[in-house]
Formats: sequence, C-alpha cells, structure tokens
Amino acid sequence: MERSLPADSATLRGARAVGIVCATLFFLPVIFALAFPSAFLFMPYNRSYERMIASVLIALGLGLLLALRDPVRNAGVFAIAGLTTGLLGASVVYALIVDGADPLHWVAQVPILAAITVTLVITYTRLRRPNPIVVRIVVAAVVLLPFAFYLHDLAYAAFVAGR
Repeated sequence: MERSLPADSATLRGARAVGIVCATLFFLPVIFALAFPSAFLFMPYNRSYERMIASVLIALGLGLLLALRDPVRNAGVFAIAGLTTGLLGASVVYALIVDGADPLHWVAQVPILAAITVTLVITYTRLRRPNPIVVRIVVAAVVLLPFAFYLHDLAYAAFVAGR
C-alpha cells in the first residue's frame, strides 16, 4: 500500500515544474522527428508505427499536464509515465545494440528518455512512498525488458518468420 507524504509547497512546485519539463520533452521528439528522422525514428521508416509512438508520447505529455492540478492525488501518473519511458528507453537501447540502429540515438533519444525516467520516478517517490516490492518489480521490468525482447525475437524467428 502506498502512503501519502505530507507535501509542502516546495514539493508541489517542484512536481509541477517536473511535469511541465517532462511533458515538453515528450512533445519534442514528435516535432524533431520531422527535421531529424535518423535521430528519433528507426529504419526502415514506417508511418503507421511512427504515428503510434507519437500518439503514446503525446498522451504521456498530456497526462502529465493534466496531473499538475493536484500532483499528490495524481502521483500515479508520474509513476506510469516514468515506467513507460523507462521501458521505451530499454527498447531503444535494445534496438541500438541488437538491431544496429543508427548510433545517433545514443546522443538524441537515450539521454532524453533516461532523464525523463529518472526525474519522474524521483518526483513520484517525493509525492508518495511506494512499496519496496513495487519498486523492485519496476526496476526488474526495465532491466529485464531487453532479455524479453531477445526471447521474443527468437520465438518470432522460430514460429513466424519460418512460415
């Protein structure tokens, strides 16, 4: 069970500032992908998937902006956005290491996603005291995701690609 921490005005102002900055950082890749596709998109380019990931990033940004009215009550939005961004960052790292994606992602996408993840998770823990078991599960999910992708790739190659 999560326990609410008493939030002083500095914590609330900080949470609101984090929400605004992170929402902006969610919107920027959607815009910058138009000018610098190799830094934010993956070859071969696919408009359908690009629109899908843009929709997810925009939804995360809007969710954070909507949560700013009462950050303590909406602390879960910070947590879910942080978890989603951490998993997205893990998938980008996997694409870089295993799939040989453009190395420009190391300097464009990976730092942005890592900064958003760390900032949102720290902000969440300042607003709520999460259960230590939940924290371990979230960390394990982000760390183990590349291995899950590798197993998925193996299964895909064995069952789908062979048809």
